[in-house]
Amino acid sequence: MQKSIIEFLGTFFLAFVVAIAVGGGIASNLAPFAVFAALAAAIYFGGHISGGAYNPAVATALWMRKTLTPQGLASYWFAQIIAGVVAGLAAKSMPALDFPKDAFAPDMRSAVMVEFIFTLFLCFTVLQVATAKATKGNSFYGAAIALVVLAGALSVGSVSGGAFNPAVGGALLTAGYLDATTFFVYAGAQLAAAIVAGGLFKFTNPDECRADCGCSANEF
Repeated sequence: MQKSIIEFLGTFFLAFVVAIAVGGGIASNLAPFAVFAALAAAIYFGGHISGGAYNPAVATALWMRKTLTPQGLASYWFAQIIAGVVAGLAAKSMPALDFPKDAFAPDMRSAVMVEFIFTLFLCFTVLQVATAKATKGNSFYGAAIALVVLAGALSVGSVSGGAFNPAVGGALLTAGYLDATTFFVYAGAQLAAAIVAGGLFKFTNPDECRADCGCSANEF
C-alpha cells in the first residue's frame, strides 16, 4: 500500500506540473526545467520506498527487469494512471490557467518516433542507474533520470508535447491538450519502448538477474 501511495503522489506532482505548463502557468521556455525539478524531487522523496517509477512505461521496464511482480506492476499502473487523471482534472479546474481550445495536433509519424525514442532513453536509463548492481546505492540516479526528461522536453517538446509517460498523457488528455486517439497511439509507442528497454538491459548486462544472481521480484 505504501508503494502505491508513493507512486500516486509522485505521478500526481509530475503530471500536475506538466498540465500547469500546458495551461500557461509556467513560461514555455522554463517549463522543461520545472518538470525536471518536479521529477527529480519526486524520485528522491519516494525512490527508496517504491523505486520512483511514476510512469507505467518505466514500471513495465522494471517488471521486465524482475524488480516488480505482475501484481506490483498492476498496482503501480493503477496508481499512476489515476494520479495522471486527477492531476489533469485539478489543473483544468483552475480558472487562472488558459488551456488550448483545440487539442494538440502533431505530425503523428514524427511524434510517435520521438515518444518512442525518449521513452526508450528514459526506461533504459532508469534500469541502468537505479537497478544495476554496479550502480547500487548511488545518490545520482534521480538527477540522471530527470535529465533525460529535461533533454526530451527541450529537444522534442514542440514535436510531440514531450509526454514520454502514459500517466502524463492521461493528464494531458483530461486537460484537453491531447485527444483520445493521440493518447492511445502515444501510450502504445511508450509501452513498446519500455519492452525494448528491458530487452536492451538484459542484452547489455548479461550477468544481471540470472537464476543464481539473488535478484528478487518486487525488489523496490
